Order: sequence, then C-alpha cells, then structure tokens
Amino acid sequence: MASPPSDLRVLVRRLASTPADQLPRLCPVLVGHVLRCGEPLSASDAGKGKDKGAETPMLVHKLRTHITTLLTGRNASGRFAAVCLIKAVVDVGGWESLRAADPWVRGLISVAQKIDPLPSKELAVITLTKIYMLLQGYPTLIREMATPTLPSFVTACLQLVKSPSTPTSVIETVASSLSKLVMLYPTTLRPFAGQIKTALRTYVAPTTSDSVVVPHALRESSRRLFILLSYTAPKNGSSDEWVKSIKAAILDCHATADQIFRGVVESWESSTGYRPQPVRNELDPSGGGDSVDEFPSWEGIQPGSQRLVGLLEFLAEYLDNPTKAPVTIPVGELLDLTTRLTLVTPPSLSSEETMQTNPSISRDEKADLWTVLPDIHTAVLRLHGSTIRRLADSALPLSTDITDHTVRVLSFHRTNPAVREKVYNLASPLLTLAGPTLPRLTVDSLTPLIRQVCHDILLSAGHLDDAPKPTLPVEKAKQTVQGNADAFLSTPSATPASLFSPLPASLLASAAALLPLFLSHLPQPHLSPDIRSLVDRTAILSSNKEAMLASVLQPYKDSRGRYYPSILPFLVQKFGTSKEVEVVRSNLVRAGRYAQLNTDEYDPSANLDDLLADRQLRGEEAADEEMGDAGEQSDVVAVVEKEKRVVVSSWGTAVTNGTVQEAMEVDDDTPAEVNPFAFTVKETETAVVNKKRAASPLKRKSSGGLEVGDETKVKRVAVAAAAAAAAAAVAVDTKKVEEENSDSDDEGSVQIDMSLDDEDDEDEEEDDE
Repeated sequence: MASPPSDLRVLVRRLASTPADQLPRLCPVLVGHVLRCGEPLSASDAGKGKDKGAETPMLVHKLRTHITTLLTGRNASGRFAAVCLIKAVVDVGGWESLRAADPWVRGLISVAQKIDPLPSKELAVITLTKIYMLLQGYPTLIREMATPTLPSFVTACLQLVKSPSTPTSVIETVASSLSKLVMLYPTTLRPFAGQIKTALRTYVAPTTSDSVVVPHALRESSRRLFILLSYTAPKNGSSDEWVKSIKAAILDCHATADQIFRGVVESWESSTGYRPQPVRNELDPSGGGDSVDEFPSWEGIQPGSQRLVGLLEFLAEYLDNPTKAPVTIPVGELLDLTTRLTLVTPPSLSSEETMQTNPSISRDEKADLWTVLPDIHTAVLRLHGSTIRRLADSALPLSTDITDHTVRVLSFHRTNPAVREKVYNLASPLLTLAGPTLPRLTVDSLTPLIRQVCHDILLSAGHLDDAPKPTLPVEKAKQTVQGNADAFLSTPSATPASLFSPLPASLLASAAALLPLFLSHLPQPHLSPDIRSLVDRTAILSSNKEAMLASVLQPYKDSRGRYYPSILPFLVQKFGTSKEVEVVRSNLVRAGRYAQLNTDEYDPSANLDDLLADRQLRGEEAADEEMGDAGEQSDVVAVVEKEKRVVVSSWGTAVTNGTVQEAMEVDDDTPAEVNPFAFTVKETETAVVNKKRAASPLKRKSSGGLEVGDETKVKRVAVAAAAAAAAAAVAVDTKKVEEENSDSDDEGSVQIDMSLDDEDDEDEEEDDE
C-alpha cells in the first residue's frame, strides 16, 4: 500500500486545525502544498477502488470537503481561502477535479454576487474563467456545468461593471475574462452582447470630459471585448458584423476630425465618397452623444483629439485581433482616413508646406490644434503598423502611400522622441516588406529618415554635440546682463552633452534595429555616396554588428562602377570572436585566394630557399667570368654605389650580395605590395664613371655624321624591383674586387661594367680596316 504524500497529509491537517480568520495569511503555504499534490488529486476513481484501505483517497475526499465547507460558510476570510485553494486544485487536478467542481462553480458565482470584498470577487471571476476554459475539451462537462451556469456568471460580471464603486482594475479583469469566453461560448453569450457593448462603450475611447479616468490596460481589454463580440452574430453573420463595426468606427473618426480640424482649410478630397459635415464656428468643437450606439459626449480640442486618438487605436485593434471567419478589410477607407489626418501639419519655418488657416477660428483654438497633432499622427502610424502586420505580403501595394505618410510625419515632428520612435517601429517592417522594390525617388525621400536615425545613434554614443555653444554679437555683448557664463568657456566638458538630455532606451533600440535595414533592404545604387558613408560611419562608431555585416555583404558601387572600401577590418577588430564574422571573413579570404590561383602571374614566394640559392650560385659564376675578362681590357670602369643593394622579404630577412641576412627596420613610405610575399627592392643610385681612351678625332656615327668628343660620360642607373634577379647575376664578390682594385670602397659592392657603346665598337672596327 503506497503512502500518501506528506504535503497532502499536512494540508488536510492544517485546514482542520486552523481557524478560518487565519487562513488568508496561510494561503501561499497552502497553495504550495496543493501544487505538489498533483498526482493524487488527478488519480482516477478506478485506481482508488482497488485499494480500499489506502489513505490517499480518504485524504483527497477530506480536502474537497474542507474546501466546500469554507466556500459555503459565512466567514468571508474562509471563502477567500476556499477560492484560492479551488484555483490551485483545478490547475493540477485534471479531469477528476473538474468533474467534482460542479458545487464549486455555483459557490464561486454566489461569491461574485454576494457582498464580499472586491479581492474575493475578482479572484472568483478569475477562477471561474479558468474552469470554463478547461471544460472546452469535455463536451459532457460543458453540457452539465458550463451551459447552465454561464448566464449567471455573465450577469454577475455585468453587475460588477455597472457598479460605481467597482475600481477600474476589477473592471479590467472582468473584460479580459469575458473576451476569453466569448470565443469559446459565442452562442451562450449572444443574448448579452448588447448589454456588454453598452457597459463597456465608455472605456473604448475615453476623454477628459468623462467622469472617470480610464487606465491603458482597461482600454485595451474593453476594445478587445468590443471587437470579439462579432463572434456572437447568428449563423455566418460574424464577418458582416465585423465589417459593419469597423466602418462605423471610420465614420466616427471622420466626424470627430470635422470638428477639431475646423481651424484649417483642408486640401484633402475623399477618394471613397465621404463628405465632411458642416460645423458651427460660433460654438466650441464637440461630438458624441447620450444614445446607446454613441460614444460619450465631449467638448473642446483636447477632448476631441483624445477621442480621435482612441478611435484610431480602436481601428488598430480591429486589425490586431482574430476573426471567426474571413473578412473584407476596407483598405481604401482606412487609407483615405490616414491621408486626411497626415495632410494636416503644424506650421514650420523649415518646410515649404504651410496650412491655410480659417480666419473665423480663434488663435487659441489653432494653437491647441498644433499641440495635439503629434498624438494624432502617432496613432496614424500605429494604424499603419497594424495594417502591415495583418495584410503581410498583401500590403505591398500600400507601401508607397505608407512611406509618404511616414516621411511627412517625421519631417514635421522630428524633435518629438515619441513620434520618432513610432516612425522607426513602422519603417522596420515597411522596409522588410517593400524595401528592395522601392524606386529611386522613394529611396531619395527616405534621406531625412536615414539622417535622423544616424543622428540619434551618434548622439547617444557621444559622437555628436547636440547643444552648440551660443555666440553673441559684439555690439550686443555689452548690453546683455543675464546669461550662461559657462556656455562661453572653451574648456570641453568631461561629461557628454547627450547625458543631460538622454534619449529613451526604446527609441535607441528601434533606431539600432532599423540601421541594418538601410543596407540590406534598400537598393544600394539608389543611395548617394554621402548617405552610404554616413550609414557605414554610424555602424562603426556605434559597434552595430548587424549593420557592419550588412555593409560588408552589400558593397557599395558608385555610378562609375568603382567599389568603395569595405569596413571588414573594423568588423573583424570589434567582433573577431563572432561566428558570423568568422564565416564572412573566411569566405572572403578563400575567394581572394582562389582568384590569385587563377591568375598567370609569377609568385616569387614559391620555393624561396631554392630561389635564393640559385641566385647566389649564378652571382658567383658571373663574378668569376667578369673578373677574368676585366684583366684583358684596357679600360677600367669604377662603380661607386651610394648605398648597398638590399632585397627585403616580407618576413624580415634581407638578401645582400646573394647572402641572406636579418633585415633592419627601414622607414619606407612606398605603398604596400599586392602580394604579401613579394620581394621589395630599394632603389639605388649608381654613378658609373667611364675612363675613356683617346678616341679618333674623326669618328663616324652610324648615320654617317662625325662626332667629336673625349669627355667623360656619367650615367645614373636606377635599379627597379623587377630587375632584382638580373642585378644579382652581375654582382661581384667584395674580396675579389679588393684584390684587383685596391682603391675601391670596402662597404660598397664593386661592379665591372663590361658594356661598351655599340657605336664605339663599330668605329674601332672601321679604323682597323
């Protein structure tokens, strides 16, 4: 007979011995015991019946009895502890615990309806939602437990929402629970769809004109539930209901824009047939109503902008949430709305586009309108992002219009970090989707975006000074009484200027993620050289590995076909241990090596030892032969070298007169050779002095003329690197030269110039004849 777990025994003993008022403080301990008793709680009754004397089934029965007693008792603390324990038992108990949870479901509904503390009601709603979700896999349990009790649960939830004393956190929990159940039990919740919309309409697009402050979490949960109520449409009408709802929201956006945009003369013309409604200029802008199908009323530019922003976010939620059946998205109407909203721009001195204002509207109202435009344009960008995510590749035809809207918003709100962050977040999926297909004009329009991204990254890295020092005119310097004296100090600050106005971390993350896309998802020939160099410089200074890799893999070639230098050395220096970098580097090196093997050029690095030995041997033989011929000649040619001939190899050895020696470090300003193993020969100047013999006074040139000359000829010979082998062949050993010519220099290498002028040889032959 297997012994029961210790946690189960301790749990039952504590529930029996602890007073109900002290149970809430023990709930964390009790729940921990329950979570460790999953195996006995999920055991079937068939297994328990085989061993009637087992202690485990008896303890499980006692535990369930204690929980039921606490749930139906009069003590509120005991009911709270019972709700906590039921949630834990259902999570680990499986089908056996769900089958026995029918009395618990009815008791939890009574807790939500009773005058219990709000924490107990909120926890009861969460526990019931969990039970209804777990019942989905068991049709029999749905028929026995969910269908009879769900109407009572929804009624209790609506009572909580309508109660003025219910906090917004509890309402948010109720909305989240109903949004999960409406997709699982649409038929059961169909009679309550209208009541749910009426109860939650206030929280969909709240304004400051409302009597309650709605947090962001409650807005999102209410919008999600409002949209998912299309599941409750009869038969196959969920798609039509969804389209009807989203079109109604678009019309509400236009009606609100008619009111708050009355201070400007719009140049927009609807492409879907919408006609702006007439407005009364003598009254404040207002909208909304008190009917069931209308949103709460509002009055003023600020509340109106909040309503418009809320409706735009509501439209984005339509695209972010799933649907029961395929739907037809009104893309044309959405694009028409966003075009209208982005064409209204604030006045800017740096832009040529200026909005024509309505003279009948007060200046204060126009100033309020300029202040709310960034929030409206930010909501438009979010709607575009939801459209791209929902349509995926099908959004490609919309990419040009969305790009125009994005660039226009950035050009007028480049000083607003929140707007820039939304622009960066939208540009990333936009370039991923349509970047390689963008034409040159569209890529040129992205230049302000590229410059702004690089500016933000360089500013955060401390490579830009965003706050230049002010300068005062000379004639006004004496009249100025107050001013920042520290601004005129020439001593640089030890702290970067960017630390005084730090950019948000989310903005920098979005900019860093967008930077590589300029290199990998834009046609590089469409970028100007200065923009490409700016992106490369930003990637190097900010140590952005993805951007540097994209730059190496996408080399830039200008209009003349010239490739710009690669930033691979910077990439290897900063990320040499990265696997991606090593793969790129090794493949590029291998490609260069194969290119060298396919050429027919001579590689002197091959068989270097044999080459040096052969040169030394040929040098000695040539020296012996020339020394023998020099004794028979009457002319003596003295060769004076200004410096030694040194042949330096790439690994630090030198060849002097055919002998390999250690090379000294010599300052060399010559550019590096293409082949790292090639020999480099320093140029030397050699003065060759020919001691001429007395020539005939009449000498005939090869052309028939006469030449008179007995002066000494001086030749200056420059030895190039390509003549290294030929020069080594005529080198003369220093010791043998000293024996023949005692006046030669010990350090210089003496050479015998056996070459005579061809013209002199011909003249001598003619004289002999």
